[in-house]
Amino acid sequence: MLLISDDREYTSEQQFAPIWRHRSRLRHDLGLAVDWLPLDVALARGGGIFAGYDSVGLKLSFRRPPDEAVAIVERFAAALATSRTKLVYFDGDDDSGILWPRLLGLCDLYVKKHRFRDPADYARRFIGKSNLTDHVAHTAGRSFADDIIPEAGGVDPALLDRLYLGWNIALDDKIVALDAYPPEADRRVDICSRAYAAPDDWLYGLRAPAVAALEALPERWSVAVPRARVPQDAYYQEMRTARICVSPFGYGELCWRDFEAVLSGCLLVKPDMGHVLTAPDLFVPGETYVPVAWDYADLEAVCAPFLSDEVARVEIAARAQRLLIDSLSADWFIARMAELLAALDRS
Repeated sequence: MLLISDDREYTSEQQFAPIWRHRSRLRHDLGLAVDWLPLDVALARGGGIFAGYDSVGLKLSFRRPPDEAVAIVERFAAALATSRTKLVYFDGDDDSGILWPRLLGLCDLYVKKHRFRDPADYARRFIGKSNLTDHVAHTAGRSFADDIIPEAGGVDPALLDRLYLGWNIALDDKIVALDAYPPEADRRVDICSRAYAAPDDWLYGLRAPAVAALEALPERWSVAVPRARVPQDAYYQEMRTARICVSPFGYGELCWRDFEAVLSGCLLVKPDMGHVLTAPDLFVPGETYVPVAWDYADLEAVCAPFLSDEVARVEIAARAQRLLIDSLSADWFIARMAELLAALDRS
């Protein structure tokens, strides 16, 4: 497999991180050898670079103009049209949507880190880039008219058979590097959350209700809702002393904070994730996390049972941590990649 990317967005490029991490096992177990070229080099060399490859994986920055992005993928698709080499598009964007729907028709497989549970959501038109920007537009009156992506969505349902669920940001280098901290350890803070966003950021529409709800929690609870930035080590120590971590949505539904909290031994409380499919799935209500309403109106009621029952809190937190640790293993990823290759063979 030849991977090609413009290497512009770190969080997107991290979709390749487990491939590099387990490169030797991929070759030993699956017979898969992986190379990489920067996009500008691949474009300059032309279609001859594909000789000897069974598949080509492509990744582009979401900041690229739509027509330019489509033209690049069309060029690679045309170069591969007379060969048996398959074309895979790796979409490393934070949200669940598909920014350039035309790409589905050009690729043999379109790999997302997470996707909508209901396929009908892909036919929707969104204000802004995603369902989350659309939510902020409708609930907070935020305009995205001047955004680099003022609207998105509208995928042809006939092309969704190309859409494939890969693996999420739990496998990013930043998460893999963390040590697990026991959920049953002594904890002096009841709830922690770094949810603040500046009013000029569209995330404010997602985060402001969380901050308001957190700051309104009963005084009998120890609640840490800091706004000032701190060094990374201090941030992790903060979570390791908390029973519950409330993790709002970010540019997508999943955040590094979700997995940092789980490895820190916190009970993860997060806006309801029922509309999302992802792997590893640490978002099973009452099993690996506890959902809260998107407007956080029920935050106190959601947290109260677990602040009065430490056994119940630890049980869910420990289950989530075990699942995450297992998902960080080479075996988990090799099995996931084997499924992707099988799907590619069938495409």
